[in-house]
Amino acid sequence: MNLAVSRLPSKVFEHLNLGVGLVECAKYHTRTASGRPVYILGEYHVRRSMGRGIVLYYGSFAQVYPTLTNQEEALQIIDKVIRHELTHHLENLAGERSLEAEDAQRLQEM
Repeated sequence: MNLAVSRLPSKVFEHLNLGVGLVECAKYHTRTASGRPVYILGEYHVRRSMGRGIVLYYGSFAQVYPTLTNQEEALQIIDKVIRHELTHHLENLAGERSLEAEDAQRLQEM
């Protein structure tokens, strides 16, 4: 994960005081049109009392990509998720919610 984060300009991490963290568990979303759970790979959080941060769910990656062994391919996937969550961060700072709306729409199509 450090390698994926280090590839990005430091400017995008401004005001992300909690940084990017990795937790062991899997997390899934149940509010889909089909009712089938969808694993959440990462989330952007804003907490009034603590600040802003990104969480990646190792268990979700393990469930979605159970046979992934290629390190470069894994880094590309992690990089894509981090960029997605950073887009939420940057949009939130700008008062924008376009990606949030796209994500909600995508869940309703699943």
